[in-house]
Amino acid sequence: MESYTKEIAENPKVALIHVSHDSDEDSAEDWAVKEKFPWLTVLPGDRVADDLMEFKVKNVVPHYILVNAEGEMLAEGKSEVLSKANSLGSE
Repeated sequence: MESYTKEIAENPKVALIHVSHDSDEDSAEDWAVKEKFPWLTVLPGDRVADDLMEFKVKNVVPHYILVNAEGEMLAEGKSEVLSKANSLGSE
């Protein structure tokens, strides 16, 4: 959460989406509330989640991927994603 607050929250060029692996909506929402996620949570089976799952290449949770509006992957891995997202604010 600290990385999000410091590096992404105020960047109008970046939006964070949590793609949940929970099997039901209540579990996903409960976890997002517990973790205080201020961003959108989508569930498996949701069209947005299905579209984003094409970028999942590792069985790591959390898995960070930065995708542009055209659906192209710009960065992968927490440090790379945060670095690239931060640089987008200065472009």
